Amino acid sequence: MVQQSQTIINIRNAGGINCGQFLGAMRQENNPRDKTAFLQWAAAYTTAFSRERSLIDAFPIIDTTELVVMTGLLCLEDERVTFEVALRTALSRLEPFWVKGSPEILNLTDPSGRRVEFFAEATTAFQEALNLFGAEITVDGAYGNQTGNAVRRLNEARGSTPWLTPDGELLYQLTRPQTN
Repeated sequence: MVQQSQTIINIRNAGGINCGQFLGAMRQENNPRDKTAFLQWAAAYTTAFSRERSLIDAFPIIDTTELVVMTGLLCLEDERVTFEVALRTALSRLEPFWVKGSPEILNLTDPSGRRVEFFAEATTAFQEALNLFGAEITVDGAYGNQTGNAVRRLNEARGSTPWLTPDGELLYQLTRPQTN
């Protein structure tokens, strides 16, 4: 399944691997090669996806690991679908956060020391999504204390690490279809 060269790790037809196989590879403790291969495949796929749509990026966080986390959560919904279908679903759900005009990046740092690079252009959509989950913050396009504290409260409410910065799990939650 995985081929390794001196500089690039590649999974041929990684998109055709079903989510059950992907999740199995990601759960293995001593399998950095396959994990790296999936990260590289997801990064390349996202770049192609973004270019095809004339986007700067389709994922608002500058960390492919977080996109793979989100994709893994989608895989848990149906392990029979392919990794590519789950990744494409993640990217499609993220449409409100697509970066179309400005490559400006915010360097967000949590008091715990966690650092996240986040596209500034996605902040307004991110604040709107937080409000849909009861944040009641001003949508001003500035990722400041009110946005960070809303992230922390939402993370605490769902039993996650109370970071002030977004991650793939939070974006998964914010983009899930609302059920009444």
